[in-house]
Amino acid sequence: MHTSVLEGSDVVAAVDQGRATDAVRAVLRAAARGEARPIAKSMAAWDDRSTAHTLGAVDESRGLVAFKSWVNTPAGASALLSLFDARTGAVLAVMDAGQLGAFRTAATAAVATDLLAAPEANVLTVLGSGRQAFQQATAVSLVRPLEAIRVWSRTPANRQAFAVTLERELGLRVDQFDDARDAVDGSPIVTAVTRAADPFLAREWLAPGAHVNAVGAILPSAAELLPGVVEAGSLVVVDDLENARRASKELKDALGDDLAGTVELGRLLEDGVGRPDQPALTVFKGMGSGLCDLAVAALVLDRQEVGA
Repeated sequence: MHTSVLEGSDVVAAVDQGRATDAVRAVLRAAARGEARPIAKSMAAWDDRSTAHTLGAVDESRGLVAFKSWVNTPAGASALLSLFDARTGAVLAVMDAGQLGAFRTAATAAVATDLLAAPEANVLTVLGSGRQAFQQATAVSLVRPLEAIRVWSRTPANRQAFAVTLERELGLRVDQFDDARDAVDGSPIVTAVTRAADPFLAREWLAPGAHVNAVGAILPSAAELLPGVVEAGSLVVVDDLENARRASKELKDALGDDLAGTVELGRLLEDGVGRPDQPALTVFKGMGSGLCDLAVAALVLDRQEVGA
């Protein structure tokens, strides 16, 4: 059995954001039917600033098992995904998972946005300008008729570069903001994808009925949303409930350790449940799901097999 060893450039060549979003939607529904299941995330930390993570998934309907591991340090970060044949145990592929993770995280937020944001929502605010931000904007632009994107970042140079890239690649008007509250004001969709250690996004900033994607804070000590945002959610949704219970400070501070009332995205998809009538807010908290990593990795493998 040949094992494909794939670099980040191979992943980028094999995947587009629309296909990644479709694949993530499908695997979340499969999980809700009991045909796929995640393997819970584990984490270790050191130096107060360095972390190691692993998570995975089994998709019996496709006969695949995936494990992703990554290490973040002040000096840099790397991520690796291994894809196995669930029937034989053979290693099918090993691939760089940096850009794969960006596709996956954006795809999951796009699935949530498609389900929960107002159908006519035409403005997106992106809080953050790091390596995940562009893919987040791209993914939302594929599920809503965006006319403008608002950008805020604590680093003006990064914000400006991000805005230029968005205008060039997406062909949309991009407005830059020095103040996060101004960027959020009146926006129907808000995506927070920052490295904030302390929560900053407040309930009173948000428009009635806005949809919020919070995907930046995945460590137990980190938060982007103040508790009032979660408490005001007419519907609070997660990609992986077990991972959220273990590590989402935002949800636990607002809802308690059991995250009462929180619903998994796949369950809503499978049950055909969408945006509530006249919601105060809808909130999606993305913690990372091995199911979604597996779905995108399978696209890469399929492309390799077709091209072989």
